[in-house]
This record gives sequence, C-alpha cells and structure tokens, in this order.
Amino acid sequence: MLSGSSRAIEIVKVVSQHQWDYLLGLLSAQLGTAADTQPSLPAPEVLCRMLTELGPVFVKVGQLLSTRPDLLPDPYVRALARLQSSVPPAPWSEVEQRLLEQWQRPPSEMFASFATTPLAAGSIGQVHRAELADGRSVAVKVLRPGIERQVEEDGQLLRQIAALAAQTPLGSSYDLPGLAEQLVASLEGEIDFRREAGNTERLADVLKRSSFVGDGRLRVPGLFREFSGPAVLVLEWLTGDPILSQEARSALEQRAGGVEAATDALLGAFVEQFFVEGFFDADPHPGNLMVASDGTITILDLGMVGSFDPRTRTLVLDLVLALLNEDPARATDLLVQLAPPKASTADRRGLRRQLDQLIRANFAKPLQQLNFAHFLADLLQIASNSGLQVPGNLGLFVKAITNLEGVGRALTPEFNFSEAMKPLVSRLMARALLLPQQRVMQFGLDLRSLLLESPRQLSGLLQRFSGDELVFAFQLQGLDRLLANLDVLSRRIALAILVAALLMSATVMATQSELQVLRQLSQGLFVAANVLGVWLVVSLMRSGRR
Repeated sequence: MLSGSSRAIEIVKVVSQHQWDYLLGLLSAQLGTAADTQPSLPAPEVLCRMLTELGPVFVKVGQLLSTRPDLLPDPYVRALARLQSSVPPAPWSEVEQRLLEQWQRPPSEMFASFATTPLAAGSIGQVHRAELADGRSVAVKVLRPGIERQVEEDGQLLRQIAALAAQTPLGSSYDLPGLAEQLVASLEGEIDFRREAGNTERLADVLKRSSFVGDGRLRVPGLFREFSGPAVLVLEWLTGDPILSQEARSALEQRAGGVEAATDALLGAFVEQFFVEGFFDADPHPGNLMVASDGTITILDLGMVGSFDPRTRTLVLDLVLALLNEDPARATDLLVQLAPPKASTADRRGLRRQLDQLIRANFAKPLQQLNFAHFLADLLQIASNSGLQVPGNLGLFVKAITNLEGVGRALTPEFNFSEAMKPLVSRLMARALLLPQQRVMQFGLDLRSLLLESPRQLSGLLQRFSGDELVFAFQLQGLDRLLANLDVLSRRIALAILVAALLMSATVMATQSELQVLRQLSQGLFVAANVLGVWLVVSLMRSGRR
C-alpha cells in the first residue's frame, strides 16, 4: 500500500476523482481480491488533467513519458508532449534566499540590476533577467525552492505506485518498477543545473566544429560558469522570435539560402549529433528554437538530452539506412541488436513480418504523406510488443525526430524527412570511409575487448559444461530427412573403416605369420574385404544416380 503521508492521500484523492475504477483495480491487486472491472489506462486528456493536478513533478513525469513511444500509443505520446504545468512563480523572498545560498552574496552585489519579477516560471525553475556590471544582459534560471524535497517525496511515491500497478494485468506487461527508477533518475538529474550547463557547453563545441552547419547559422546561448551552480544557471541573453512566427520566417528568408537552407542546417546539425557525436538535444520543439534578426537560429533549454555510445550510433545509423532502403530483413537483425529480447528467444520471423508490413504500408504512400516520426514510433511499438527491451535513448531519438520533422513541415510544406535524410546519411558514410584512423582505433578496441572477454566467456562456458547446465536448442526444417541421410552416411563410413581394417589385418597375417592356419585366415579376410568393398562401391554408385 501507499505510505500514509499527506502527499499520498492527495494522490489517492486526485486519482479517485478522475479514474476510480483504475484506483480500485490497483487496490484489488494489492489486497488479492478480484475487481468487477480490470483497470485500464485513463484517456489521454484525463491522464493529462490528473498529472497537472498532482503538481510539477508529475507533470515532468508526463513529459518524460512522452519520450517513450514504445510504451504508450501515439494519442498519449502527443497529449503528454503538450503537457505544461501552470505553476505560479515562487515568492521573491524565497528566490533571493536560494540565490544567497548559491553565491554567498545578495544579487544586488553580483549584478548591476536584477529583475525580481520572473519572465517565465516552470515546474523545475523560473527565469529572471539581469544585467552584469559591464552592461551585458543575462538570463538567470533559478531552481524552484523546495523542489529537491518534492522530487524525493514524489519519487518514493512514484516507485510505490509502479509496484502496485505492476500487479495488474495491464501493468504486468511492462517493467514498471524499472521505468519508475529511470524517471526518478531523470528528475534528479534535471534539478541539478550543472548538468544543463555541461550540456550547453558541449553542444556549443559541437556546433562550432560542425561540418554540417556552416557560417554560424546555429548557436546556443553562452554560459557564465562563474555565476552558475547546482541551483542557478546564468546564460547569455539573446533576442529573437519563435521559429514558426512570421517575423522569424522573414529573418530566415533574408539570409543566404532562405528557409530551405535553414531547414537543411537544422537537420544536418542533429544528424551530426545523432550519428557522429552521440550526444543530442532531445527536445528541439518550436518553443526551444528562436531566430534572431540576422537569421541565426538559437537552440534553447538543454535540460533533456540523449546519448548514444559508439556501438549504438553505428546500429541506429544502419537501421535508418535499412528503413530508407525498405529492407525488413536487415532492419529486423539490427532492431534485435539494439533492443535485446526480454526472454531467451524472440519471434524474429513474426517481427520481420510485422516490419515488412509496416514498411510497405508507409513507403507505399506519396513521399509528402510519409510521416517518418510516426513510422519510427510504430516501429518501437512493434519491437516492444514483440518482447524486445527498447532502451530509453531510442525513445529520446524518436522524440527529437518528431520535433524536427514537425518544424521542417511547418517551415516548408513540401519537406520530406526521409528524402532530406538520404544525402546527409550519404555524407556520413563517405566521411566514415575517409577516416581510416578512427576505423583502425575502433577495430583495435574491438580486438582488445575480444581478447579481454574471451577467457572469461570460455571459462563460463566450460563451467556450464561441467555442471550440466548448458542446453542447446535448435529448430531445423527437414530434420527427419537430415537424420536419415546422416544414418546412411555413418553406416557407409563404418563399412569403409571395416573394409580397411580387414585388408590391413589380412596383409599383416599374410606377411608376418609363419603359421599355415593364420595364412589361410588372411585369405578369408581378403575375400570378405573384397566382397564388402564391392558392395560399398555399388551402393555409392546407386545413391549418386538419385
């Protein structure tokens, strides 16, 4: 059962107001009694209202769940992605105390001016505008006072709710306790602004040395690390308009290449993040993309990022290529490598059949109607339903693709993600071929890993052999015929060995023995060997004619 805190009682009250049968199902599963109706997931709009009423932490949980299209149907993913908490700003007295704890000095001593009224307030923090002593304007993002304790308390309750839900028929299909741990870990990471500061600096470095984005078309706000810390983030103040506004479109059109060049640069920057850097902004929605008067695009809010290790980068790139080339067989193999099966075996044939149907259904449409983000989301749903364990970073990847495709279509109606990806992927492949040193390094690392892991794996294999724990399972077509052929073959081999043995025995007896009886016996052995040899030759000739 849930702990008896006032917060737990509040959660029960909110859930019971919106979805009593769901709460009843959870309680019945915990008590071991049968409910009249099996609980089902609340409707998307109802779920969003519940999370909003439960407060900022659960709103953030909903936003994080929108990155998992493998777990939730598309209506839920779209509804949760739009989820925004209506949170009033914290009182200035509390914010000032937070700043004093961070800087050990009041804001009036740190800045020439500091606006006490926030420009925006969210579930995690709020933003104030300030001015440095040298006249530069900055944005000061302050962690909401008390959010750490709220995340800790709501995180514990979220784990308990997941444990209860896991005992229902609906929840037993997923690893809800594991998902709860991932969500709580993400929340704990977001309330430490040092993480966002590091993300900002890293992406700035990626854009600076990018070979896909020229002439400084993309940027992130500069970081003032000397003023930033766990609870405060100070960034360069940049002006501009939301990327989908008419003012932003006018600014993009005035720059060389116009809107099309801006779209290509934006997509190229993220392709490089996905497949070269293995580090990417997971939330490039229109509200986080701002266009300056000179047409420069600024990427804001790097609190949610994804990462791919080198192996995953290669597999994801190969998977995208297989999908663009409409190759379900290769896509199946790559998907199983990216998302290993939950059980020891997986229905690869069924997975391939579903992928084949998905590819045919989507690529049979005109290119203008192909929604690549929805296609990838359906792909992850199929993988999850087939018993594969889809990692969370793939969900973040699909979320980023969804936002990018939406921005591209809004800027250019004829924009097609799959067609725009093909030349970018070709550039990536050519670049990979032109970097033999990196390939040699990767080969060396793979070889080193093989040498280090092989003794341990061989030891484990031998232990399983000695302990009678090793079981091989094969599923072969035409096994009966194969066994019959093996039986015939083994008999012929045995007969050939017997003929050779008889000939050798007869030869030894005839040449080495002085007894007349053994010489006569050797003659009999010669005769027997000849008869059996002739029979074996005839048998082989007959089988060759079949």
